Amino acid sequence: MADPSLDPSLVHHAVARHARTTPDAVALVHRDTCVDYATLDAAAGRYAAELAGHDVGPGSVVPLLLPRSPRLVAVQLAVLRLGAAYTSLDGRWPAARLRQVFATLGDPATVVAEGPVPLHHPHTVWTPQEDLHRAAREGTEAPMARPSSADPAASADPADPADPADPADPAAVIFTSGTTGRPKGVVLPHRAITRIFRDGGPPGFGRGNVMPQAAPPWWDMYAYELFGQLMTGGTSVLTDGDHLLPQTLRRMIAERGATTLRLTTTLFHLFVDEDPDCFTGLRHVYAGGERMSPVHAAAFLARHPGTTLTNGYGPAESCMHATSRVVRPEDCERADGIPLGTPVPHTQVIVLDPHGRPCPPGRTGEIHVAGEGLALGYLDEPGATARAFVPVELPGATVRAYRTGDFGHLDEEGVLHFRGRTDRQLKIRGHRVEAAEIEAAAASAPGVLSAVAVPLRAADGTATGIALFYTCADGAYRPGAEPGDDDPVHLHEHLATVLPDHLVPAVTAALQALPLTPNGKLDRAALENTASRRRRRRPARRPARRTAVPPIERSTT
Repeated sequence: MADPSLDPSLVHHAVARHARTTPDAVALVHRDTCVDYATLDAAAGRYAAELAGHDVGPGSVVPLLLPRSPRLVAVQLAVLRLGAAYTSLDGRWPAARLRQVFATLGDPATVVAEGPVPLHHPHTVWTPQEDLHRAAREGTEAPMARPSSADPAASADPADPADPADPADPAAVIFTSGTTGRPKGVVLPHRAITRIFRDGGPPGFGRGNVMPQAAPPWWDMYAYELFGQLMTGGTSVLTDGDHLLPQTLRRMIAERGATTLRLTTTLFHLFVDEDPDCFTGLRHVYAGGERMSPVHAAAFLARHPGTTLTNGYGPAESCMHATSRVVRPEDCERADGIPLGTPVPHTQVIVLDPHGRPCPPGRTGEIHVAGEGLALGYLDEPGATARAFVPVELPGATVRAYRTGDFGHLDEEGVLHFRGRTDRQLKIRGHRVEAAEIEAAAASAPGVLSAVAVPLRAADGTATGIALFYTCADGAYRPGAEPGDDDPVHLHEHLATVLPDHLVPAVTAALQALPLTPNGKLDRAALENTASRRRRRRPARRPARRTAVPPIERSTT
């Protein structure tokens, strides 16, 4: 019987329910280690007790610099048990980007880190016990401490109904590419993460299901793959490396009994091309992040008729999937592409015309998403929050909605169909990319006068990469007679040191002048055409870094 004091709208409560009802069930698998729900819950309690001693509590945003592991999961649950929110960061990001993130966070109470930390680092640093089973044993001996207004030394169990956490409280902050040249922190509340799974979850989640967890911890789909299973009683298999590979998937199905998989659409296409039989044994496959190719979907369905394929759609600001569609063979024959589907639980999709009025079925407008999945806003960016999250008047009610920047329409059955984007935001290999961030980084480089980023596209129009064109200051431009001469200021190498890999352009070249249309506007179509004829390249591999917290330059504004 479920504990009535545990609120399924709270992430940590939803997980703790299974520690009470099925304590011996396997929650996590990592390499050769299995962690049951009771052990995960007890370890989270021990970590929470230690974090409470570092003044972590409601209102805190705790940055985590830990690799994917059972320990990371337990620490995230510990942070949530204290009423705080976590943000997982990648220690391999360039130091400048990490400093920007920390400056946005302000003065985080603690940094969870691996390896050496510079002595001049201004923040408290805590490194948790690595052995989860040992931490669990210590956790059962020392209950979680949570300061209260009545007695700062008092302790409380996370099941206590007096737990101050609320479904509207922040649970996670996801940093995405930003138009201002610095990352934007999307603040996700508990209810946004739990909404899809509170009523049992979609097919493929819950007891008896096993799912690889391969999405990066700093992405909202990490919560979908991980907490989606943990909140419904399933098993999450934590992968090593940045991407799941077909041979790894085969091994997880054979050795761990994987039943459910979620991939970016790009990876789904790649798996279908390179190893279409690697899905054999799965019951459910979810894909999302870009437009799904009808050719690849049809090939998958023909090869695996007994496996359900679901197309998902949704921005980080609406946390994970906002709509989903079980793909049918007839969907792959539609001239307008595979539908995005219908709203997931506790989510509403509204299509508005340029005047802010709901469009009738079949008419294209801007897609807005409302409901419990919405982010609270952007961390410390009230202006950007007000522009992106807007009131929408509907018959009988006014709702808060997120402007996705996507065009689409709803058909007579309420199914959403995609028609393109309204701005310059792109999806590249599952990552959301703001062209303005790349342009800002380029403009800061010595010798660059102006810079413009445009997408590189596949034959079906899908964005597969970024091309950056720039003009040079001080007459540095020279036509490229030799390989590499088209980048006279070595901007490509500079961008590789200041941007994450997914933001580094595949084409970087100088032009004598940027092309203009007859009315004097930048001719982006001409740049895309030029980009399609340019040689693609990738930056030299960055030297391996030990995960550590870089020195933080405090903002003076």
